[in-house]
Amino acid sequence: MNPITVATELLRRLHPRVRKTIYTVLAGVGAVLGSLVAAGVEDLGPWTVDQLVEWYAYLSPLMGVVAVANVTPGDGDEASLLDFDEDADASSFEPIVDESEVFADAVH
Repeated sequence: MNPITVATELLRRLHPRVRKTIYTVLAGVGAVLGSLVAAGVEDLGPWTVDQLVEWYAYLSPLMGVVAVANVTPGDGDEASLLDFDEDADASSFEPIVDESEVFADAVH
């Protein structure tokens, strides 16, 4: 098992509201930091905004792990999707322009 799978399984043991709260907080912090950067704020208390963005960059991959944990594994059969085969009906297809206009430069 890789670390992402382990973290996802640990997060799935938490209540769904807790997982959604973690995701919302991380997204909110990112939005606030983005707003601070856009507003040109350089310092926020004892830290610079650049330092906070750097720390957030280390935490932001956790959002992806939490997002994956929030998705409930389906109980459908994926093999049925592999057999899906539907013929395309191109009988109503009509070109928009005349072919000679499109390829006029290519013909010498």
